[in-house]
Amino acid sequence: MNIGYLNATGNGGFVGRIETLAFRNVVGLRPFQSRTNNPNAPKFDIMARAADGRTWVKIGAAFEQASKATGVVFYQGTIDDPSLTGPMNVAFFDDDQGGYNIAWTRKRPRRAFDQSQALPDDTGTNGGDGLGDSTADDAAFLNGATAPKGKRGKPTDEGNPFAAAA
Repeated sequence: MNIGYLNATGNGGFVGRIETLAFRNVVGLRPFQSRTNNPNAPKFDIMARAADGRTWVKIGAAFEQASKATGVVFYQGTIDDPSLTGPMNVAFFDDDQGGYNIAWTRKRPRRAFDQSQALPDDTGTNGGDGLGDSTADDAAFLNGATAPKGKRGKPTDEGNPFAAAA
């Protein structure tokens, strides 16, 4: 959903406006200067006009991204401000006029695993976990049999093929 726009300022930055039900302000993108030339650094600081109308406050950062399907470059970041109930994810897309349209996105929970694509059920003696029966001699030990007892009745690793050799 489009929530705003940005126009080029001539000094490498952009200024525009974001308007939502909870947030309405003049915003800008200021080129980020990395001291170490880190390729993973943000490309822009996201700035908002302060309530006094004269100063700017940093409210986020925007990172360069490229569409996997088309290779088109866009910027993605997060805006966070005490007036918001939580951080707002935003993306800046070229508007073909030297500026950007601003869209917001909401993180979605991961989809549940589609059970129709599950592996076939092989209910062996291992409890029906789909892995089948073991052909190893120690199958009983690995499938929950009681471990051998040593001195003082404590379990030992005798017969356990995965125990560290002494």
